[in-house]
Amino acid sequence: MEAPSIELGYENQHVLITGGSGLIGRVVVSHFLAAGANVSSLDIAPQPASNDAKLTPIFCDISSEVSIQSAFIQATKTYGPVGICIALGSLDLSILQPSSFVDADFNQLKRVLEVNVCGAWLTAREWLRGLQAATASPNFHPCLIIIGSESGHFGERTNAEYSLAKSAVQGGLLQSLKAEVPRVWRGARVNVVAPGPVETERWHQECQNHVDQYYVESQATTALGEPVPVKAVAMTILSLASHSFSSHVHGQVVNVDGGKMGKVMWSEEEGRGLHREREGR
Repeated sequence: MEAPSIELGYENQHVLITGGSGLIGRVVVSHFLAAGANVSSLDIAPQPASNDAKLTPIFCDISSEVSIQSAFIQATKTYGPVGICIALGSLDLSILQPSSFVDADFNQLKRVLEVNVCGAWLTAREWLRGLQAATASPNFHPCLIIIGSESGHFGERTNAEYSLAKSAVQGGLLQSLKAEVPRVWRGARVNVVAPGPVETERWHQECQNHVDQYYVESQATTALGEPVPVKAVAMTILSLASHSFSSHVHGQVVNVDGGKMGKVMWSEEEGRGLHREREGR
């Protein structure tokens, strides 16, 4: 009997990651590099030049069709066809302005849809177009992972536009690509990783500014009672994208959220107000 292999199989494979310089993206990049992959890191934010021959930073605005196409051309010239694509780039809640829905900003909605939905759509299409032009190889096992969110399941009361965008990519886009992708490349896969509250530097800053956030987001509604380490998200992406580990996981949303059960509907103070209102009827 042949001994089982626990190798991820990324040695010299080309992995393209959008949002590669972000708080989560940079950790994902470092994990793929550690696994031996050649990594194209795409981001609209400035990225330092790399002395690592296995890492190429590329400027890219994922909401721009021309920019996405140019970035994929550059990446392919450097490392060959993109086998593994991680569509991680998006506008996140920390940089969006929250408000009640009646006061919601229509321009913010359009910008979030442009980046988080159109950006994922353009990334997926360019990856598939690259597969059409690629030559079959025994070690070429294409996979696309789109980064969703707990918000796509449970909503965001003061940022409906963000929840709407994440629902779109981890719902309709994923299910459509599930049927489409294997027709372009036999055996190619697409999945979503949907994190809960991720413990980045920005998360800790937000918890300092909003004293109840840690409890409400990562304890009151989460079975494990803590935020998700960035490494846990990165390792899930690595294992899910690996043909060796997840060859027949396809069309799935993998939640990395510590057992998230939903959102707190009313704060304790709001609950007391509701009680007083009811008693006064």
